[in-house]
Amino acid sequence: MKKWRNFIDEVKKKRKTIACVVCVKEENKILVIKRSEDEDFKKGYWDLPGGHVDEEDKSIEKGALRELEEETGLKSTEKDLIYVTKVESDDADKFFYTTTEWSGTIKFQENPKTGVVEHTEAKWVTIDDIKEKKSLELRTFPVYLLDRALEKLGNDQSS
Repeated sequence: MKKWRNFIDEVKKKRKTIACVVCVKEENKILVIKRSEDEDFKKGYWDLPGGHVDEEDKSIEKGALRELEEETGLKSTEKDLIYVTKVESDDADKFFYTTTEWSGTIKFQENPKTGVVEHTEAKWVTIDDIKEKKSLELRTFPVYLLDRALEKLGNDQSS
């Protein structure tokens, strides 16, 4: 019984919490960012701003906002985030938020912890762009999450 309890505790320790922000601007355009070739994980893939929530973040929303700013230079606030959904995988809980409110301009800089520039390109795209363009087939997120984000904003664009 003790070994089983130790195993369960180890599994809990390895579970990650990830938070992503779906930024939406006029005409239902969504911000996607391209992972750098210097990245170890899914290099060259298109992604939503987001990443691991750290203990010092104090909340999932604060982690989402920190990641948004670190990865894109854009700033938003907790009151401007709208919860979309939680997706569970074997090793992580991934929380998605959406917003139409932010400030700043997109700029890529080094991750303060790793010193790596994680993303190299940004595009504002529609859901149809993502479905039609071969270049965006390499992505880390399913399209249904974007549909759900637009629904939460009252901008349903289901095709």
